[in-house]
Amino acid sequence: MADHAASLAEAARRAAGPHDELTLLREAMDHMHLGLCMFDPDDRIVLCNRRYTEILDLPAGSIGPGTTGRELIGLSMAAGHRQGGKAPDQAHRELQEAIAAAGDEPLTLVRAGRTYAVRNRRTPGGFCVSTCEDITAQVEAEAASLKSERGLRAMLDAMPDCVKIFDEAGTLVYINPHGLELLQAPSLEALLSTPGYVPVPPEYLDGCLDVHRRVIAGETVVWTYEVIGLAGRRRHVEAHAVPFRMPDGATAHMCISRDVNERIEAEQALRRNEERLRLVQEATGLAEFQTTPNGISSYSSRFFEQVGLPVREGEITFPEWLESVYPDDRERLAASVLHAMRNEDRLEAEFRIIHGDTGEIRWLSTHCAIERDSGGMPTRTIGAHLDITERKRAEEALRESEERFRLAAEAAGLGVWDYDLADGRREWSGRLRDIFGLTEEVEPSLEVAEACIHPADRARFMRTLRSARSADIGRFEVSIRILRACDGAERWVTMNGWRIYKTGSKLQRIILTVRDVTEEKTAEERVRWSASHDPLTRLANRSLFSEKLDQAIRAASATDTTVGLLLLDLDHFKQINDTLGHDAGDRLLALFGERLRAGVRACDTVARLGGDEFAVVLPGIDGEPDLMRLTRSIQQRLLEPFAHGGQLLDCRVSLGASVFPLHGRTPAELLKNADIALYAAKAAGRASLAMFEPRMREGAHRRAAMVDLARSAIADHRIVPYYQPKLNLNSRKLVGFEALLRWRTPQGRIAPPAALEAAFEDLEVAAQLSDRMVERVIADVRHWLDRGVAFDHVAINASAAELRRDDFAERLLDALRRADVPTRCIQLEVTETVFLGRGAEYVHRALALLSARGVQIALDDFGTGYASLRHLKQFPVDIIKVDQSFVRDMNRDPGDEAIVRAVINLGRSLGIRVVAEGIETEAQAARLIDLRCDIGQGFLFSRAVPARRVPALAARWGDAPQSAARPGLRLVASRS
Repeated sequence: MADHAASLAEAARRAAGPHDELTLLREAMDHMHLGLCMFDPDDRIVLCNRRYTEILDLPAGSIGPGTTGRELIGLSMAAGHRQGGKAPDQAHRELQEAIAAAGDEPLTLVRAGRTYAVRNRRTPGGFCVSTCEDITAQVEAEAASLKSERGLRAMLDAMPDCVKIFDEAGTLVYINPHGLELLQAPSLEALLSTPGYVPVPPEYLDGCLDVHRRVIAGETVVWTYEVIGLAGRRRHVEAHAVPFRMPDGATAHMCISRDVNERIEAEQALRRNEERLRLVQEATGLAEFQTTPNGISSYSSRFFEQVGLPVREGEITFPEWLESVYPDDRERLAASVLHAMRNEDRLEAEFRIIHGDTGEIRWLSTHCAIERDSGGMPTRTIGAHLDITERKRAEEALRESEERFRLAAEAAGLGVWDYDLADGRREWSGRLRDIFGLTEEVEPSLEVAEACIHPADRARFMRTLRSARSADIGRFEVSIRILRACDGAERWVTMNGWRIYKTGSKLQRIILTVRDVTEEKTAEERVRWSASHDPLTRLANRSLFSEKLDQAIRAASATDTTVGLLLLDLDHFKQINDTLGHDAGDRLLALFGERLRAGVRACDTVARLGGDEFAVVLPGIDGEPDLMRLTRSIQQRLLEPFAHGGQLLDCRVSLGASVFPLHGRTPAELLKNADIALYAAKAAGRASLAMFEPRMREGAHRRAAMVDLARSAIADHRIVPYYQPKLNLNSRKLVGFEALLRWRTPQGRIAPPAALEAAFEDLEVAAQLSDRMVERVIADVRHWLDRGVAFDHVAINASAAELRRDDFAERLLDALRRADVPTRCIQLEVTETVFLGRGAEYVHRALALLSARGVQIALDDFGTGYASLRHLKQFPVDIIKVDQSFVRDMNRDPGDEAIVRAVINLGRSLGIRVVAEGIETEAQAARLIDLRCDIGQGFLFSRAVPARRVPALAARWGDAPQSAARPGLRLVASRS
């Protein structure tokens, strides 16, 4: 209060002049219940109210502006207040010291039996404001409180709430019996002595400490929290925390807590229910409301959102509400409400409203429960609106869609069957009647439709229809056969069905479309046949063959009978294909298939496995002799020549046979052993028959071992090129090398490729061998170039399979580029077969690209194949190599010499260089020189040597003429 008075005085002093200040303050201060006096910095009274004079027991008007503090002490002593017999100066001095020592604490003054608290406050301007407040009643109350402490404790003990008192440090010093019961404690000592016990959960602890600080500071706090009893029980309490003065005057904190657990739990349950209701409303879009006979009395915010009205309080009358309803629906809605109020307990209605914000027309669905009094009069309705605009739009869209569907179905030739489950009505379109062969006079019914379904499909159709009615399936499709009522013709139809629902997910209709798919089914059968048959020969393909073989073996196992298996391979079919063309080859395969099928029994299965390989499954034979007899009969029929294009094609057949269960108990074993027998037949000279024998496995194992050996050599980097020099026959100068494949055995011995012979029949392994050779040759060439070895070029062989790869030339050129090897250092050797058969266009592109980049092309083994002379003009051939089979005997065989002479003359005439292979004697070399062959290679000059010896050979045979052959490459390395 002293602060307030001082601030008031200071404000008045600044705002007014001296006279105005005194006048204003005097009028304000004389009405205060406090005694107030203001001293200036010189200890003279500036202002003093009437109450201050009265409290000091001084005559009215005895003090005023200008009276000093010492004079005030003197007047008080003159009025009978002796100040302990002290002189006025001493009494004034001691008073000033007491004021300074007290600080903000009040001094106590007793006058006429009453007690006053005197507080003195210095202002920033040096003024001192002194206030006197009558605290007699407070002092008397405190005295009475001290006298009745025992009574107070008894009163607190009897209170029905929990009462706790905490000292200023926060220590619990008192708790009443109800508090002990709440905290499940027998005594205060038990609470204080239980180790680790804290009476509040962790989440409330900081709040409790904050409340204590606030109360000790003089604040009253009301709050709700949880307490934990000694036995672990948790209860919600509502606490009133107030400051409390202890009997010794110390400040304390009294907390009166009431158990409100049931109320809090009820409130929480209510909030959960309200939240669930809110979520339901958000999820469903419901807007709840209640009505009385006078109008709508309560409503949710969504109620206003649905109709676009501003949120308001108070009752909404029915006429006001009807203003939001679409005009065409008002009368109908009002009649429905009136009827329900008079006769029903519920009201359900759908109507349109005009949205107040957007002007949009929207649909609402209302559901209300009507409550009535004992006399049957309606007292209240509880209901909710649901916005069903989207559903109504969907229904309208469905109606439009159904109409479009009907028109589209008619245009697409679909028959439509509309089945209304509500009234059992069925409608059939005219097209559906056409499909079923029914006249317009026939009434639509399930019985009539069922009679048109093929007997074998009738049960399946009825099951599908029952499932659709019982909601087991939604949209469905079924393909069945029908027998047209008008002519009994069997037709295939596909039915598609949809389930149509009304409001509330109630199934209302099933709509089926019926389409005649007979032609499609026929086409499907053709596709299915094609999937299991070879289109060229119309025989079973490999897939159907495997299935038939498996079936035959299963049946034979069950009946303890025998199954024969034949594998047939046309001998030299590739030669016919390459020389006469693919048309001739295809015709031969087709005729062969016809003849083969005609030569077996009806129970046998004939299949084309691929290419020129065929198979026959012969169930129920009487062992090996019977199979051999049937096989020879088939073989004899196939020996007869085939006629094509005015020519007779003499095509022999190799056959391999195996018998179940003698040669295998599974399809895989039987097929493998028949294949081994077929290989043996080919090895025996072709056009022969071989029955599987266990000893044949040795050859198969040997071939498999060769392939494994080749794979191992590739993986372990044991494929190495050896190099045979090519020389100018006249000057005996080096003109290049040919790279020949060698491989290093695991023991380190260099071996010829004969031990890997079977690997060259495996296209994958053969390609890997060639890739490894190319890699090693290019590395060697790079090494020789770096050392300055004059080797001119290296020739490497390439197979037809390699050349028919789309990227063969690009891959080779890229490898040379990466190794920085000029294309002039590599020569490519190919055999005549690369020009024949499929993929010739890839060969032509590859050779043309390589030739354009500087790689010369050599035609190897010329005269041993089926090449046409036009290939020498059609393809970029730079060198012809005379096969060693002609060179070897040309001095003894005039025919061989004639061939060598013809090849050399052909090359010279076409400007193509000629190289003779396999020169072993000086006589052969001399004769070749006579025939004007310039270049040769063979054992006469050198066997193939490892790369490390090439520099020595190059030095031995002298510098290679730069005008000699340019480089080339062979991807399937020679096995020479």
